[in-house]
Amino acid sequence: MTVSVEFIQGLNEKITEVSLRKRRNSDTKIVVLIFDRLQATESFRSFTNKINKLWLKDEEGNIEVSPSGIKFLSADESDFSQVECSFEVESEENFERVMRFLHRYAEANGFEFKSN
Repeated sequence: MTVSVEFIQGLNEKITEVSLRKRRNSDTKIVVLIFDRLQATESFRSFTNKINKLWLKDEEGNIEVSPSGIKFLSADESDFSQVECSFEVESEENFERVMRFLHRYAEANGFEFKSN
């Protein structure tokens, strides 16, 4: 099975960058996915299909998350330069599952880990 990220079922998106964060006052983890291009927003598809779910799919199955935030960053007035999608993961078990997905995605797409 291929590893995929979808805001709209059947429409694969390409992650450009991943950032992992942790809330200071809890064990909640925050995953931020950055996209240079988001097909779900092209041709106004997102207006007919709301972006309120994100599916992470791999050989273990599907992870369905609800984004806690989506930021559209623009280089100029006419086009988006990046889209940031963040979601929270509260349990350690769910975080480990998300990390397994991210490792598979990284391996399939030539990503490498960099620590700040």
